[in-house]
Amino acid sequence: MVKQLSLVAALSLSTIVHADEAALQKQIEMLMKRIEQLEKAQGSIQQTQTTLQEMQTTMKEEQIAQSDMLSKVNAQSANDNIKWDIDFRSAIHSLDYNASTQSNTLMTNRLWLGMGSKATDDLFFYGQLAVYNYWGAQPEDIAWNDDNWRASSQPHDVDLRLRQAYFVYKFGNDWDVPMTFSAGRRAATDGFLANHREGNKKPGSPLAHITNMEVDAAMVQFDFDKVFFPGSYLKVVYGRSNDPMSSGATSSPYLTDTSTGDDTVDFLVLPMSIYNDGQNNLMAQYARITNIKGKDKRAAGTAQLGAISYQLDGLNEDVDFLNDSTLFASVAMTHTNPDGDTPILGSLENKIGYSFWAGFLFPDQITDGGRFGLEYNYGSKYWTPMTWAEDSLTGSKIATRGNAYEGYWNIPIVGKNLTAQLRYTYLDHHYSANTSYMIDPDISNLDNSQELRAFVRYQY
Repeated sequence: MVKQLSLVAALSLSTIVHADEAALQKQIEMLMKRIEQLEKAQGSIQQTQTTLQEMQTTMKEEQIAQSDMLSKVNAQSANDNIKWDIDFRSAIHSLDYNASTQSNTLMTNRLWLGMGSKATDDLFFYGQLAVYNYWGAQPEDIAWNDDNWRASSQPHDVDLRLRQAYFVYKFGNDWDVPMTFSAGRRAATDGFLANHREGNKKPGSPLAHITNMEVDAAMVQFDFDKVFFPGSYLKVVYGRSNDPMSSGATSSPYLTDTSTGDDTVDFLVLPMSIYNDGQNNLMAQYARITNIKGKDKRAAGTAQLGAISYQLDGLNEDVDFLNDSTLFASVAMTHTNPDGDTPILGSLENKIGYSFWAGFLFPDQITDGGRFGLEYNYGSKYWTPMTWAEDSLTGSKIATRGNAYEGYWNIPIVGKNLTAQLRYTYLDHHYSANTSYMIDPDISNLDNSQELRAFVRYQY
């Protein structure tokens, strides 16, 4: 009996084991199928990811190609078009001349319409048309000096005049001394140091202490930044400020020899930057003028001029007020040399004049970016710079033979696009007012003069 029970138990256990093995085998088979499905799914996912990556790569390449194409189109478009800029100023001037007890209040409009084109990174053109007029003035009402070197810098009628038109070509960028060539007409006005009193952030090219004119000239610039001091360069400028052909000296349509041929006035100017590290800026300039005009506007001899100017931006970086302040000083000299029987400055002898100019600009603590400026000028008896195109209705402050005092407030209204200025200038003339080489300094024609000017200026 016991044996029978053992046999039955063994058979039952065997059946259970076989049943469990069958169930286990079935589960294993199902698991294998599941794994196979997962592997297939994973393969599909990897394939999908690969496809997506290929699509992304293709799209990125297409975007790069499109961007390059747009860049070329934009560059070509920029090169094929002229870019314009606007500088419009409306001002009121209150003038007082004590010598004649004359007082006037005048209003002026000044429009500079600039144009520029860039053929390459190293070749571009810039031009500027100008209108500078009195409010309500008619051409027949105005008697003004039509010298070409201040045609657009003195207010008169509403005629449109050419102020600047020149091209610039840069070459030798990989040389130790890269060079630049330029030719045409340019406004050598509002130069280094004078830009502050005119409300300009950047100065023009020449040193304003001896040069403020509109000139026709050719220029070669040598950049010594790599071999000399930071920011150093030398410009060699040769031009013409008067030609008898332009004043009707001959009626012939061809260039012929005329009796006034020696009236041609040429000039050589050497502006140079000695050192400029962004905070300290030291510049100098030499100029020589041939056949300058003497008495009766006759060619009389030569004149030489020289100046050295220094500007310091940021007096103390630890003090915000001083760090935003600017200090400058400049010394200059003029030398006239008559070479015939025509007097220069009332004399047939060589005469030397000298001048000193200093200024201080500081934050107004009222507006965001506004600055006050104080300036002082002194000129000796025979001081005679080329600054007759200076934008001041009282005459050139820089050319004063005596003392000149000036204060101004440059005010930003809407960023750099809309600005204003209040400026007061007082000129104390010890000798004749300095307007040309023809005037004898001993002939007193003006005791003192003053101008209060206020303007609003739009730039874009």
